[in-house]
Amino acid sequence: MPLSFISAGFKFYKDTFLIFSLRTLPVFLLIGIFTATGEVLLNDEKFFTWGAIFFIVTNMFLNPFIAVLSVLIVNDLLFNSLKETIGYYLVSFQIFFKLFILSLALSLITLIGLILFILPGVYLASRLILAPFFLITENCAITEALDKSWKITGNNQIQFVYLLLLYWFVLLIPYFLIIFLLSALFINEGASEIPFFINIIMNSFLSYFQMVILAYPLFFVFKNFKTSE
Repeated sequence: MPLSFISAGFKFYKDTFLIFSLRTLPVFLLIGIFTATGEVLLNDEKFFTWGAIFFIVTNMFLNPFIAVLSVLIVNDLLFNSLKETIGYYLVSFQIFFKLFILSLALSLITLIGLILFILPGVYLASRLILAPFFLITENCAITEALDKSWKITGNNQIQFVYLLLLYWFVLLIPYFLIIFLLSALFINEGASEIPFFINIIMNSFLSYFQMVILAYPLFFVFKNFKTSE
């Protein structure tokens, strides 16, 4: 996978991170609050059901919503055609559930492949990695998004396998760093749990990091390969 596309994505983030962050910050904070609250409630038998509700709302609504919102904003930033923030929120609200269903389908396909000796799962995931971008930017049907991703990755299959593995690896980095920091700051000091405010900041940051990787370097790969078709 040409590193120039990925580096161009990070460079564009450096140039636009402020406006991107300001427009998406409320949702990232909400994700942090819902995730931290859900974790607290899930650890309490009396409020376990409420914890499950917070978990479901976060994964069914907030996560796909912020993914749509992030890609739409970056897409318009690329064309210097940024619109009012409320417009992006409204469009994201219309599309997010389709992205949730697509994410479930991708997870199921990948899981089946992983069960079949791992490599088929990696291969299938790499061929369908661009499907969310087709769904978000073109508002196409789920099956159409899967089909378009399969076709566009067909001529560069090995490169997209490398891209997928790099993407997964990069996403894991902040988790290990945060676990290390939390262990050093709290667990080694004898604390039984992470302070609620720190938990909110941690989960907000993790969500923000994931969306930056999705909406910038990975999206730039999508845009460049789509343009070169």
